[in-house]
Amino acid sequence: MWDSPEVKNLTLLRSPLRTLYYFSCSVASGTKSAAHFTATHPVTLGVALPLLLFYVISKSVGYAEHTTALFEEWFLYSTWWIGLGVLSSIGLGTGMHSGLLFLFPHMLKVCLAAETCGHVDFNIRGDVWYSSEPFHCGDVPPGHVTYWQIFCKVVVTAMLWGAGTAMGEIPPYFLSYKAASAGRRNEMYEGLQEALQSSTGKRPSIVTRIVAAMQAWMMRIIQQHGFFGILVLASWPNAAFDLCGICCGAFLMPFWEFFGATLIGKGVFKVSGQALFFVALFRQASRSAILALIGKLLPSRLPFGLSKADSAPPAELLTGFVDNQIAKFQARVTAKAAEHRAVTRWWWQRRVDKFAAHFRWGVTC
Repeated sequence: MWDSPEVKNLTLLRSPLRTLYYFSCSVASGTKSAAHFTATHPVTLGVALPLLLFYVISKSVGYAEHTTALFEEWFLYSTWWIGLGVLSSIGLGTGMHSGLLFLFPHMLKVCLAAETCGHVDFNIRGDVWYSSEPFHCGDVPPGHVTYWQIFCKVVVTAMLWGAGTAMGEIPPYFLSYKAASAGRRNEMYEGLQEALQSSTGKRPSIVTRIVAAMQAWMMRIIQQHGFFGILVLASWPNAAFDLCGICCGAFLMPFWEFFGATLIGKGVFKVSGQALFFVALFRQASRSAILALIGKLLPSRLPFGLSKADSAPPAELLTGFVDNQIAKFQARVTAKAAEHRAVTRWWWQRRVDKFAAHFRWGVTC
């Protein structure tokens, strides 16, 4: 059915109802296949179902309540950060920048809490979508917090997020692999080849030449080095990594060779480097050292008349800007913590509370 000329020539503008019908059939078929694969997988039958059964029984009889609550907390926390990682990389470059929106602010929040408490023995698993609960210092006496203590505190969260970004690279690989294994035209890979060939035409722009050279280099690395080539390409913030999934699928590379290299590169090496950098930036002592070094490298005045005669040196302006942004973030965290309730409530419960408050206000008026 899917290879018939009638289906191939369908467009949403010309035949919206028929296109939506075939789209619904495709989604239903894919969902059914995915559900069957998941339900019959050995990991599901041998690990997931026994754990789920043990959890349900323990929850119902009240056995090991502390362990069960800890399991729920870790499950929600892991689901949140892995999901954010998937949202960051899925969609062929159109994903949400969840690192900038969530992960790096989380690292800043941990750094500020460690400097306030004087230790890192606080629970960070409350930093999820349904809670604005602050980090509680507890009864641990304050002391000196080192750089590596803060790094170890945030690197697990970063790895969960990195594992999610690796999972988000599976759809381009899967679609390209299925098309290649079935002997069908791979439109994504053919479009990539056409873009590379058009870049060698007459007088392409410099941006086109640079992008084409990077794409050709990445394809050559993948073909020549396989697992280790993908590992290198995944170990740094590579915005064009979707190309790797498309090419690996077109080359019929085994799934675990592609995903294993991607998981290690994105989930270990890349996020560890990002955590090292942002902890150094957000921790006050290391940030002061970095800004002092930048101050020595920057000139006292910007060239070409960019600095006014009475303006402060660029290093001082940069230091003030960074400190001001961190102070604003800390103020927002404090404001959210002040609104937080002792008992965690879901978003729909908070909406009901607000509606009831408005209703009572209207009645009294």
